[in-house]
Amino acid sequence: MKRILLTTAICASLPLAAHAEDILIRADLSAATVFAAGADVTRVGAVAIPAGRHRLLIAMPDMDAAELPQITGPEGVRFGPPQPVYGHPIEEGALDNAAQSAARSALEVAEDAVAEAQDALTEATAAIRSIETQQAYIAAILRGGENGVAMPEDLTQVPLFLATLGAETERLAAEMLTAQIVRRDFAEALSDAQQDFADAARTFQALTPFGTQINVFAIDVTTADPIEADVALEYFTRNAAWRPSYELDLDTDTGTLAIDRFVTLQTYGAARWNDVEVVFSTSDPQRSRVPSELSSIPARLIDPAQDERAEALGRVAEGAAFADALPAPAANGIVQLGFGNVAMGGVVRSPVITAEFTGLSVSYLYPELVSVAASGDVLLAFDTLELAVETENRAVPRWDETAFLVAMVENDTGEPILPGGARFYRDGALMGEGSLPLIAMGAEAEMAFGALDHLQLTWTDRSLAEGDRGLFVSSNTQSRGIAFGVENTGAEAETVRILYATPFAEQEDLELDLTLSPRPSEEDIDDQRGIHGWDIEVASGEEEIIEMTVDFEFPDGQILDWQP
Repeated sequence: MKRILLTTAICASLPLAAHAEDILIRADLSAATVFAAGADVTRVGAVAIPAGRHRLLIAMPDMDAAELPQITGPEGVRFGPPQPVYGHPIEEGALDNAAQSAARSALEVAEDAVAEAQDALTEATAAIRSIETQQAYIAAILRGGENGVAMPEDLTQVPLFLATLGAETERLAAEMLTAQIVRRDFAEALSDAQQDFADAARTFQALTPFGTQINVFAIDVTTADPIEADVALEYFTRNAAWRPSYELDLDTDTGTLAIDRFVTLQTYGAARWNDVEVVFSTSDPQRSRVPSELSSIPARLIDPAQDERAEALGRVAEGAAFADALPAPAANGIVQLGFGNVAMGGVVRSPVITAEFTGLSVSYLYPELVSVAASGDVLLAFDTLELAVETENRAVPRWDETAFLVAMVENDTGEPILPGGARFYRDGALMGEGSLPLIAMGAEAEMAFGALDHLQLTWTDRSLAEGDRGLFVSSNTQSRGIAFGVENTGAEAETVRILYATPFAEQEDLELDLTLSPRPSEEDIDDQRGIHGWDIEVASGEEEIIEMTVDFEFPDGQILDWQP
């Protein structure tokens, strides 16, 4: 196989040579490797090339989106570089495929039916006008007068005259009724024909047929012998992307987590994807492959009196120091439940997906040919992963009203679980929507599966309770008493893990005496200083309370910054 690669910018500058024959073909999308942004796509078309030099014209509905085009063909054929040609004229229907040809024929039949129905309606209308003219003449006779018709002078002829007028009036009325019925039927037939034509037109346009002016890649081809074969045009396009999404269902009875995986394929532009072999890849061809370059940055002193930039630099330094002093957000690693935008409807099948690894990248070959509707996106079912989980009832009484069910998993699937939108179910009930982070192979993760309403949390600042010792504050001391816990209103005993951020001191001048009853089961969880945990068994109908007292002592003139 031979390849030729040139950018369209270079190709556009090359002159077109004389050719013995132009060979026009259509090459539909047949395969694509889709990245998070962009895709490598392949168009394939059959061609018969006579011996000699010719110009191959490949129809390109997405010409402007094609980057780095490559032409591949059989041995023995020499291909020149692809050159873009815009507005090439063709005969109507010259590049129709079987479906488009059938739809075009159906549209033409529907158009003829509309014309026939319109002609029939016109004839029926003309018949009514003829009857109306005759009725007008009879009416003029009956009116008499200056413009009317005189009665016969022979009185014996009057009855015959009147009988004739009456018979004609009756005949015309009957003919009018029949003509109106015929016209009504033809009007309904025309309406039906117009609806059929509109349906046929929509069906035809949905197949995106080529017009009579198209864009093509023009390629010089030379062969010593006539040949019939397929040619492939490969290029990169930015008009495609994919993203994963998930439905996670936690079975609390079996301790398993089923992860249904989905992929949304999005396409843009004029290219149409019909029966395409698709590979979804985590590679990023647009990612920078070159490290950043450094240049020397000397440090200099600036005299504030001579350079007004000194004041601005001082403000920047103060702002940076303030930002560094802000507390970092808690990183508990739990997948939060929110209400995002995750589209999952209408997918019922789960095909077998094959994952292939290339370095750190993963490629998934979809086992079925993929077609994308005119909307530009399609939701594809991938497969279902099953993970064993450990669960805990996690309680944060300082901020929450109930405990939450948290599942802890290890990704032992042999492949990474990619980040994406997700819906979370607990025993089949929807708990909410959110997102999954990247879970690498062998990595552990925590996922929250909603509130546990039977585990009610309490938090009380006893320092402020009426009749208690109260909040004791002096110029250099402060004492606080806090109580927090959980009440089990369910029918069965539950084990609850209570988490609380207790105070600690990092300054030598601040002395702190902390008392916890009972003592925590684990201290400084995940190396987060002051965050302690209690694993407590709570019987049905019972409440377990943890008491915390803390005494602070600090120098006069200082202000204590702490909230329980």
